[in-house]
Amino acid sequence: FVYDVELQLAGIRDNAFSFVTMQPTSEYLSLFDEFRRQLYLWLGSGLLVLLILLWLGLTWGFRTLKRVSAELDQVEGGQRQHLSDEHPRELLRLTRSLNRLLDSERRQREQYRNSLGDLAHSLKTPLSVLQGVGETLAAQTQSREQAQVMQAQIERMSQQIGYQLQRASLGKSGLVRHRVELKPLLLSLCSTLDKVYRDKHVQVEMQLAEPCLVPMEQGALMELLGNLLENAYRLCLQQVRISASHHEGDLLLGVEDDGPGVPVGQRERIIRRGERLDGQHPGQGIGLAVVKDILDSYGGELSLAESALGGAAFRIRLQAD
Repeated sequence: FVYDVELQLAGIRDNAFSFVTMQPTSEYLSLFDEFRRQLYLWLGSGLLVLLILLWLGLTWGFRTLKRVSAELDQVEGGQRQHLSDEHPRELLRLTRSLNRLLDSERRQREQYRNSLGDLAHSLKTPLSVLQGVGETLAAQTQSREQAQVMQAQIERMSQQIGYQLQRASLGKSGLVRHRVELKPLLLSLCSTLDKVYRDKHVQVEMQLAEPCLVPMEQGALMELLGNLLENAYRLCLQQVRISASHHEGDLLLGVEDDGPGVPVGQRERIIRRGERLDGQHPGQGIGLAVVKDILDSYGGELSLAESALGGAAFRIRLQAD
């Protein structure tokens, strides 16, 4: 650094003086480097403190949201009925609104089921009366044919009413997510069917993943598997196979038998409501339609293929989550 000053003394015209001062830059550069180091140090320390404060604030803030999320998971799993009030004031309005929604959904579902039960009870008596009248008419020779037609239609009405009630009551419920252990339910159904078809001595083979929880209400799952297993027991020769496995996040269920099977051209038709290939047994062919309706309400899929046992293989795909 150079600083030059020109000086001319009074009274001396020809002489002038120049004062020059110089300072090396090393001192300035050392001061600049020290200032830069101090600046980086303080800025880095300040940034670290701000990040720590931000992390603490977010952790404290999201802790409450995690608690709300955990309580919602418990509500979906059926472990609790409501969300607690042990939350910050800012979230109480949200949790209370969710509690009101849960209460409303639960009351509507209960009222719906009670109404369906009342409907079934109110229709049962008139159908029983008509059935009795039909039996009385059947005893008379001149009206026996008309009585048989009436009894057949009454039976059809009874089965269709039962189907509609099952279809309405076994759908997926709103916010609550159910998980049912598969093996105990299968053992119970197979024990009942073994008594019904005890003369066939059906051998049941189970190939189940462990653990195997089905994302469905117990009543709906029992109705679904009951229809499939009843078909398998009724049509099999002696062997039934039940399988359950996980694949790409989905739950795969299978019910197979060693019976006559279903022709390829008829597989789509029998899943439709009212279609039957077995004309030797009573029924209106609504069992598989009930199965399909239940699966539709849970976002599942039903398919029919040929089993390695030689008979039919019903395949079910359900989203595990």
